[in-house]
Amino acid sequence: MYEEFYALQEKPFDLLPDPDFLYMSSGHDSAYTHLRYAIQENQGFVVISGEIGCGKTTLINYLLRQLPEDLLVGVISHTDVNPELFFKLICRKFELDHEGLDKGEMIAVFQDFLISSRQENKRVTLIIDEAQNLPDNTMEEIRMLSNLEAEKEHLVQIILVGQPELRQKLRQPNLEQFIQRVTVHYHLEKLNQDEVREYVRHRLHVAGCPTYATLFNDAAILAIWKASQGIPRMINYICDMSLVHGYADGMALIDENIVEAVLSSRRESTLFNDDKNKEAARNLLPQPHDSMAAPDVSKLLHRISSLETMVSSLNTQLQGQLATRKVRDRLTLEIFTSLQESLKSRQKIALHYQKTYRRYQKLRNAVKKHLANQNKNQDS
Repeated sequence: MYEEFYALQEKPFDLLPDPDFLYMSSGHDSAYTHLRYAIQENQGFVVISGEIGCGKTTLINYLLRQLPEDLLVGVISHTDVNPELFFKLICRKFELDHEGLDKGEMIAVFQDFLISSRQENKRVTLIIDEAQNLPDNTMEEIRMLSNLEAEKEHLVQIILVGQPELRQKLRQPNLEQFIQRVTVHYHLEKLNQDEVREYVRHRLHVAGCPTYATLFNDAAILAIWKASQGIPRMINYICDMSLVHGYADGMALIDENIVEAVLSSRRESTLFNDDKNKEAARNLLPQPHDSMAAPDVSKLLHRISSLETMVSSLNTQLQGQLATRKVRDRLTLEIFTSLQESLKSRQKIALHYQKTYRRYQKLRNAVKKHLANQNKNQDS
């Protein structure tokens, strides 16, 4: 909607984990370095943790693009599963035949796959995203996979990626043997204020914005950093909605007033806050300063005019769709009526044919009877 207005080639703040938009903060760069080292050195168990929305999945998607061809990778993201279903997912990811097999048989199939891959000089890596959701019994089965080892190296490398709860789960006494197998661990931190500024500019630059360095002013960046707490997913949401508001207002520059309008709308939204928690939610996001100047009336009028134009356009589209639907419904009715008339006509023809056929049968029987009587008279 706003791409043309801001001369963008695509939306810069989409919530999907697109590796093209990955911003290598100091934390992301360190996490990536740890992952590359662990994979190159075949370091067994690896744990990467971080807050919700901090870019873990985006980092993994970026990593997948950089891996060597001799590395076979399977990624599992549906993790709240029992051990049997977990091994079914593994077999599916590596395209192994597992139909009708129980858990033990699937493990044997996977082990044969690991051995054959090793003989072909190929390494196998299993990446488990959202690993904090793994049940304890499934986690234990994953630990047991580390027992599948060659003479001098692991047959399979396992990378666990998850939220901070993953670290808490691994600290449980019943998983002590598991955490002893972890050779590389890195926790991805939130972005600081400077990194938030560079993050926003980076994504705008990738999206082709000619004013990527100035589109969001410093005051807007500060408001975004405070509200998002340095979480990339929240930054994306705030920036995307700020561009929507800026487009509606016809603003070539995104300032703190636009960002505050987005945050205010979010605070008031019943989707994010119910009536009981609305007041508490207001305290979670920065409030407008008391000394803030009253909004320019001309800007408000311009925004109202823009919104009215958008509503008018949507109404025109809706009317067009309704008109098309009416035409379609009328044609459907006409076709249905025509079919009904055709059916009635065919019924009449069938009845007429049936009556004619009965008269023909009677006439034929009468002729037969008459000929039979004539033959009898001739014989006599």
